[in-house]
Amino acid sequence: MLANNFFNIPGLTKFTRMIMELSEDLISVIDHRGIIIAMNPAVGKLLNIDVNSLIGQPMIKAVYKGKKYDAKGNYLSPIIETLETGREFKEVEKTIKSPLVRGEFICRTTTGILRDAAGRVAGAYSFDQNITVRRRLERTNEKLEEMINNQHLQTVLAFTEAIGARDNYTRGHSERVAEYAQMIAGAMGLGQLNQLVYVAALVHDVGKIGVPEHILNKPGRLTDEEFIKIKEHPVTGSNILKQIGSFNYLVPIVRAHHERYDGRGYPDGLAGKDIPLISRIIAVADAFEAMTSDRSYRKRFTIDYAVNELKLNAGTQFDPEIVDHFTKLIGYLK
Repeated sequence: MLANNFFNIPGLTKFTRMIMELSEDLISVIDHRGIIIAMNPAVGKLLNIDVNSLIGQPMIKAVYKGKKYDAKGNYLSPIIETLETGREFKEVEKTIKSPLVRGEFICRTTTGILRDAAGRVAGAYSFDQNITVRRRLERTNEKLEEMINNQHLQTVLAFTEAIGARDNYTRGHSERVAEYAQMIAGAMGLGQLNQLVYVAALVHDVGKIGVPEHILNKPGRLTDEEFIKIKEHPVTGSNILKQIGSFNYLVPIVRAHHERYDGRGYPDGLAGKDIPLISRIIAVADAFEAMTSDRSYRKRFTIDYAVNELKLNAGTQFDPEIVDHFTKLIGYLK
């Protein structure tokens, strides 16, 4: 919600308003008294509140329940700190603690002072990029590195080998998907998640242990009943991993690796960013590897064909950003 008086601030345009309304990042504006005069829908989503109800209220009262400082005397709100001290932040990582925020919220925050035509302080703004999920994944990755050689991983790898022994196509498939997934993560600047991405991709098809061998190796088109059986493998795989306590973080990733960006995938019909990031990465790597490998019912396609198919299905089957990174990388490697 954007208050009408907010648009009296010099230099603000309709384009700025459109950016605020559509941005997935959090944008807030307060006046020189610390009163909220603008908040975009992303803030309301985080706080689980209608931002209209916050407009006109003091930021400290509305969002922080009257508390300005933490136990160590530090400002709880970066935007209030900027307004009161003049200190501006540029992409500084902050952990925001508010009674309205459920759980942890980590952001990369940028703040600044707004001035009127006479140069007087008119207010302050904050722009917060949500990096909570990324930091959570990094911590998960650190834990994974500590346990990478333990018995649980060996158990999962044994399942992968068992599938490969039953299915000629699957033999080596997961390893290649894992390598492609790591390449994508690196191209996206997520190199710190390499180990997590690799292991998740390595076990993404573990649920095929529950698919009959005659279906896995069928040389012709699958019947509807057979395809239904194949579609069970993400759930089967997630259920297997669920039994291994240390691998619980892989459960949603494996379960979602056949979801589609447009919401028409399976098993849960997730769409867009609701699909775990690593699942979206694996989906692209999996499809590329499948197209460029021999199958029981066809010969492999060319790399150019596979790249073109990924581009054609970007935004429907696949996350377009991930496809863009991967196809550029493949083009460079060629």
